[in-house]
Amino acid sequence: MIPVKVIATDDEAGVLLLLHSILSELDDIQLVGTAENAVDTLRLVKERDPDLALLDIELPDMKGIELAEKIQKLKPDLYIVFITAHQEYSLEAYQLYAYDYILKPIDKDRVKNTVRRIQKAVQAPEKLLTKYASGLKKARIAINSSYERVFLKLNDIYYLEKQGRHTLVHYINGQFTTRETLQNFEQRLGTKFFRSHKSYIINIEQVERVINLQGSSYYEVKFKNNTGKALLSRDRVNTLLGLLES
Repeated sequence: MIPVKVIATDDEAGVLLLLHSILSELDDIQLVGTAENAVDTLRLVKERDPDLALLDIELPDMKGIELAEKIQKLKPDLYIVFITAHQEYSLEAYQLYAYDYILKPIDKDRVKNTVRRIQKAVQAPEKLLTKYASGLKKARIAINSSYERVFLKLNDIYYLEKQGRHTLVHYINGQFTTRETLQNFEQRLGTKFFRSHKSYIINIEQVERVINLQGSSYYEVKFKNNTGKALLSRDRVNTLLGLLES
């Protein structure tokens, strides 16, 4: 069994010692680093490639929620659990990709149960995938939406649409919102997807029509078996047509 790698961040040394003690009682869980501030946490994410980050909300150099956003840009599939004394942040924390929100004083069993759930999610693919695992993993994406983590096949996604501070994901079974930005999705989705407009990313393989909107500075993109539509900027038309015809 491949160990699940964990990092922990808190400006209280006693909390870090307690978390170390709790995690040491779990099989196949490896605490690969601790930090007392956001800067060191980001360094750990880059250097240790963890699967799970246990984060305090209140840090001396940065709010934990802001840190979570930065971590998501570095490693979008990283699980984040907030451990804090500040209950008032709970809703915002969940909206910002947190898998769980554990209040201080820390409940040992609560931490163990949360880590075990994440462990199952991280390790399950190692049990089920064949030698073609790497290719299969690339065909799927995990997206955080409010209180849940949605796992989609890439080809089930029609397009993504920026709506204010959120992104609306249009896929085969409907749609849902996430706080992840289009910029982040561009880095994660791969070559099947194309930034057609500042507010849209489209799945090239799902495109059925490109329509010239008379009197408009934009084109319209329509998709197979879907009533939705995305905008296409005129300066990106030739690039998209080249991709569709290749």
